Amino acid sequence: MFGNPIAPLKPREAPRPPVNDMELVERILREASSVGFVVVGVREDVYRRVTDDLVEKASSDVDAAVHQLIDAKWLEVGGTHTVRYDRYSGPARSVLVPRKSKQTAYRWQSLSKPEAWGSRGRGKSAA
Repeated sequence: MFGNPIAPLKPREAPRPPVNDMELVERILREASSVGFVVVGVREDVYRRVTDDLVEKASSDVDAAVHQLIDAKWLEVGGTHTVRYDRYSGPARSVLVPRKSKQTAYRWQSLSKPEAWGSRGRGKSAA
C-alpha cells in the first residue's frame, strides 16, 4: 500500500540435517557456555561471539547442532542484543545454556570414549 513492495525471504536451501556426532554436541555445549552463540535474522542463522558485540558466522554443522539442541531444550534462546558482523549491525538473540545442560556436559567430559571413536576424543593420539 505504501512504498515499494518487499520481496519475500527465500526459503532455506535445505532443511538442517540431524546431528549424531556426540563430540560435536559436547563441543557446542562447552562453547555455548564459554564463548557464546547468537541467532540472527528470520532464518535464525547461528553466529559465534568473538567479543561482546562482534560475531562471526558459524559453520553449517555447528548451525545444525545448535538448532537441534535448541529444539531438544538443551539450549534456550534468550534476549535480544545488538551485534556487528561484516558491515552489518543489528539485533540478535542470545543462546543460553540451562544449568541442567551444563551439569550434564561436565559429567560427559569425565566419561571415557569408546575405542571405536578412534583418536578424536580427549586428546588421545593415534598409535
